[in-house]
Amino acid sequence: MRKYFRKSRYIALVISLGLISCEKFLDTDSPSNFTQETIYANVSDATKGVSSIYALFNQDAFTSRLSNAFIPNTDIEVGGVGAAPENSRRDIWSMEATDGNGDIRTVWNNAYNAINRANLAVEGIEQSPLANHADMKQLLGEAKTLRALWYYWLVNYWGDIPFKLKPTQGGDNLYLSRTGRDTILSTLIQDLISIEPSMKPASQLTYGVETVNREFTQGLIARLALCRGGYWLYPDMTMKRKEDYLTYYQIAKDYSKKVIDESGHTLDPKFADVFDNQSKWVVENKTDILYEVAFAPGFGDVGWNIGVAVDAGDHPYGSGSSYMPYNPAYVYSFDTLDTRLAKTAAFVKYNSKLEQATISATGIGIGKWNRMLMPTPSGSNSAKGTGINWPIMRLSDVILMYAESENELNGPTPQAQEALKKVRQRAFSAATWANKVDQYLAQVSGSKATFFNAIVDERAWELGGECIRHYDLIRWNLFGKKIAENRKKLIEIGENTFNGAGPYASLPGNLYYRLKADKTIEWYGGIFKQVLVPPKLKDSPSKGDNPDGYTSLTWLKALYNDKEKRAADYILRSWRGYKDDTGMAPAPYILPLHSSTVTSSLGTLKNEGYNF
Repeated sequence: MRKYFRKSRYIALVISLGLISCEKFLDTDSPSNFTQETIYANVSDATKGVSSIYALFNQDAFTSRLSNAFIPNTDIEVGGVGAAPENSRRDIWSMEATDGNGDIRTVWNNAYNAINRANLAVEGIEQSPLANHADMKQLLGEAKTLRALWYYWLVNYWGDIPFKLKPTQGGDNLYLSRTGRDTILSTLIQDLISIEPSMKPASQLTYGVETVNREFTQGLIARLALCRGGYWLYPDMTMKRKEDYLTYYQIAKDYSKKVIDESGHTLDPKFADVFDNQSKWVVENKTDILYEVAFAPGFGDVGWNIGVAVDAGDHPYGSGSSYMPYNPAYVYSFDTLDTRLAKTAAFVKYNSKLEQATISATGIGIGKWNRMLMPTPSGSNSAKGTGINWPIMRLSDVILMYAESENELNGPTPQAQEALKKVRQRAFSAATWANKVDQYLAQVSGSKATFFNAIVDERAWELGGECIRHYDLIRWNLFGKKIAENRKKLIEIGENTFNGAGPYASLPGNLYYRLKADKTIEWYGGIFKQVLVPPKLKDSPSKGDNPDGYTSLTWLKALYNDKEKRAADYILRSWRGYKDDTGMAPAPYILPLHSSTVTSSLGTLKNEGYNF
């Protein structure tokens, strides 16, 4: 169990009370009142200094925003969007955010607080008389890796940004202009490459994968390199990649291979166990998870705003829902024999009596986390604060990064195919491998393009609900294309299931269900095909008839608005900020700076370009 670790990390909250308001986002305070010399004179106090960086994961800016509910709608996760922009996170989901959006300010300020704390730790450790001590080297690696992680998030949301690797001190220029993403990412990659050999693997750390470790840093190098080698949106609304991109694909290949070969991690035999362990507060240090943000009981929002929905009631589990349900087109892209589907998607919620209850097709939940699995229920009035950890990187992610980078460099080589094979073998039972793994690999390995498309699909099926899809779509220059494809597919699904004709007519327009004695739902004919002959319905033709009958639930045909003969509002609103139905135009994923950030910069920062 990780309780002691969590307490030790949250000592940082004592050190770092008074979280900085950031009217001037670079005008930040030290996380303590002690001098750098005092904090970093010994390993114990240096650990507390580094812990102050971790502490900022516990702010709403991360727990209920950046980690999962801050992302724009993709071809996987789709948050509900209202009839008109409302200056909330929903405008980020629909790509319509303005410079008055409070969530934008919250995340930006928290990120720079974390970065400044990391800069303080890096400087303090490097100047410490114990700088060459193995434990201090590990702490230095943690600080540098956390700094790189926050910068990675910033450049993916705001593009070119102020870049600073020294802590803010009196007399510093607080009004920094933007630095190019290429410079930022290249610098951070080399910074991590230099420290990675001095870091310890999770197996040698007291708190394992709840601490930044060598294999996670190696994996982050690969992730940063793929970002550096990928496409970005520029102010003139074009997507471009740098000419040296293959250099960074090579780095990604090398460092993802290091994780695979050196980490000692292996894929958990059961996909579901990866996430059930998190819900049960069990930390596995040798399987999928390379690094997860640790939350003590009473902290963290996993299982509250993301995960299986549970209604409040007299039961001890409290309440939670999913801010970002799944795109139904994504859910129905799964092979029905793919064992990941049952854990990835939640087709039911739990009501106040802990009975399974139905949800809508546009509300299919993210099933990977479930507050009802917590070993100590948090109480009937609880909501937030589940203590369920949040995954930042998993081994399967790194294996697929290796397959992608090897393919980009050399085509679908046996090495690239073997990596994809490893992920798919876990997804399917051994009895189906000949068809679902071997034959599938043969079909997709005919060219670099077909293999790349298979990687795009596999990352969706493997990592859905973990809220990293938009980072992939950006660097692949596929964001706009995937929005257009999914919008078109959803329209067709709605029309086909409503009219009973067309390529998607076999999908269920309606579902039929009844509640069993054990409080679980029984689906008549399943949930993946339209029932040709509906069952007898409860209370039909008159109330009281067929008491053991089924109830009809409008399902995928709800994607069609019969009254107005058009697509449902869900389709028209979800990606409202992206107008191009051809998918050729880039998605406007870059966020504006908050107006207060612009004002406090005294003219050095402006919202220019990007159609702002």
